[in-house]
Amino acid sequence: MVSIAGFCAEFIRVLVTLTRPLSDYVLQFLYGLFMGGTKQLPPIENKILLIPATELAEKIRKRQLSCEEVMKAYIERAKQVHPYINAAVDERYEDALKDARNIDKFLASGVKSEEDIARDTPLLGVPFTCKEAIGVKGMKQTSGLVRHKDHVAEEDSHSAGFYRKAGAIPITVTDVPELCMWWESSNHVNGLTKNPYDNTRTVGGSSGGEGAIVTSAGALFGIGNDIAGSIRIPSSFCGIYGHKPSKGVISNWGTFPFCHIKTEHGDRTTEFVSTGPMCRYARDLPLLTRVLSDNDQRLQLDTKVNFRNVKVYYIEEFPGLLNAAVPDVKTAVRKAVRHFEDQYEVTATPIKFPELRHAFSIWECKLLEYDGMPFSFYLRGEDKSINFWWELFKSIFRCSDHTLPAIYFGMVDRRTKDKFYYFCLEQFKELERRFKEIFEEDAIVLVPNHPEPPPHYLMTIPMYPNIAYTCIFNILGLPSSQIPAGLSKGVPIGIQAVSGHLKDRISIAAALELDKVFNGWISPCPINI
Repeated sequence: MVSIAGFCAEFIRVLVTLTRPLSDYVLQFLYGLFMGGTKQLPPIENKILLIPATELAEKIRKRQLSCEEVMKAYIERAKQVHPYINAAVDERYEDALKDARNIDKFLASGVKSEEDIARDTPLLGVPFTCKEAIGVKGMKQTSGLVRHKDHVAEEDSHSAGFYRKAGAIPITVTDVPELCMWWESSNHVNGLTKNPYDNTRTVGGSSGGEGAIVTSAGALFGIGNDIAGSIRIPSSFCGIYGHKPSKGVISNWGTFPFCHIKTEHGDRTTEFVSTGPMCRYARDLPLLTRVLSDNDQRLQLDTKVNFRNVKVYYIEEFPGLLNAAVPDVKTAVRKAVRHFEDQYEVTATPIKFPELRHAFSIWECKLLEYDGMPFSFYLRGEDKSINFWWELFKSIFRCSDHTLPAIYFGMVDRRTKDKFYYFCLEQFKELERRFKEIFEEDAIVLVPNHPEPPPHYLMTIPMYPNIAYTCIFNILGLPSSQIPAGLSKGVPIGIQAVSGHLKDRISIAAALELDKVFNGWISPCPINI
């Protein structure tokens, strides 16, 4: 089963990769023919939607803007873009407006100074969204599973709770793939989330709903989590910022169904999961990371970074013909490198680690080593077994409860500890040693977030190994900030700034620095203000 499904997918990957750019034109034509043209989002016409979270919070607490008018602006926009992107799967608009009015009354009372409010509730009155699987009390939390289509979160996840503690107000929860274990956000409960830049291409996953709604200005910032790129990939494909923090910094508690299932040996792959912020504006990353980490002092986020004292390394592409990055992505990396060299008089060092050729397989093997349960265990639920070939057959007639990517992932899920498995573990040890040497001092590594622009829908199946560019940093436990790097053929691309463990301030500072180079978020629709 594994060999047949994997062979077919790999054949398509080889064909598409080796025939570029011809294959790109062919796919664009075919997808446009069958899916139609992209429906452009309505223009942004309210200037409130263009204010960064840190500035918006300041205006609210200074009563320069009422919390109610801010909330109304985002609710109106979320409703406006929903038919175009299908990102929100549940909302609490009326309750959010009540929360906003209560905040306005509190501010009018003057019982607390602006300084105290800024210290205690730095996001007071600012709306936020959340990946539905992470959990906001009273809102849908299905993880895209048909059998749990009516499941509602009984309490806030830790991360949603920290945003609320900081004064932020949840308004929607957003779409995910089945069990959050794919990089395309579609399921048979809530449907397909569309990329507003090009409706034929994926928004990424598993935090794809967050990526789509934030870039469409239906939200300002949100929460994602990441075991292989699930914050960084959708952030890149939707042209926004996202930060995967250092291992163990931000709590993952509350994710459904994983936090509700006990396994025989204990699934230690949760150590590779990182919860973190996704946002439109780079300047919001430090505050959002501070809030979600419950002000973890180890991160030293208030310490200013001087890039004259930071070593700069870069990777244009991973070794291996099929891992190659497209020219626009490599150009973006070089542009970022030149900025640091010119502005800070540093000499950037290229990295060519041969172990990165096997990055995807190393990630698979580490999940297996860390007692990762078979994907089928979570997918089948209370059923004793699941036959993926039968599910594949049923999916042809749209009779399966499971999506094609979930079925494929179940088929190719690595479960064998063979010679190649032990080879990959040895490769990981060497890779870990190499990066540890680099990060013994303050340093960043600039690397593509993905080797190509967002793939077309379901092309995520043959191109699955391309998540190597992000998943390798999950098992290394390193912080990584996704940085929008402009458009390629009309769709976003991005690069990562990776730094040492608990050196999140450096990767975030690199995002702030490169915001000046690439100009950050580029609206997928006209701005009429």
